[in-house]
Amino acid sequence: MERKSTMTNHALTRRAALGAIASILATAGATAPSAAIPVNDPLIDAIAAFRAGLDDYDRNARLEDEEKLDAYAEASFGLPMTVIEEWERPATSKQGAIEALRLALDEMSSFEASPTVPPMVGAALAYLEGLQS
Repeated sequence: MERKSTMTNHALTRRAALGAIASILATAGATAPSAAIPVNDPLIDAIAAFRAGLDDYDRNARLEDEEKLDAYAEASFGLPMTVIEEWERPATSKQGAIEALRLALDEMSSFEASPTVPPMVGAALAYLEGLQS
């Protein structure tokens, strides 16, 4: 699948760094942006790093050269994207599950998904957001 921005497919050429980043994310504390109470969920950290990288890319990738754009994408959000793409553990908090569903909905706006997926993810997200902490 191709992102709607100027990004092209990126090879997963950063396996060595991936383990180190996953380890850092797994041990780092997290505060959910929408929650006042700190939440210790490494998935929240991974999603925050990915969103920060995407924001950096969207703000600063004004290059004409496709290779330079690819290199900037790799430097800004490549590693966090790989961490998320290879995520295999469950969320460890309600807020982590909510953030994962929010990211999935956001990504569905950039990538093609089955027409049934966005409403189902949206329904699950709305339910979780409605639960009291």
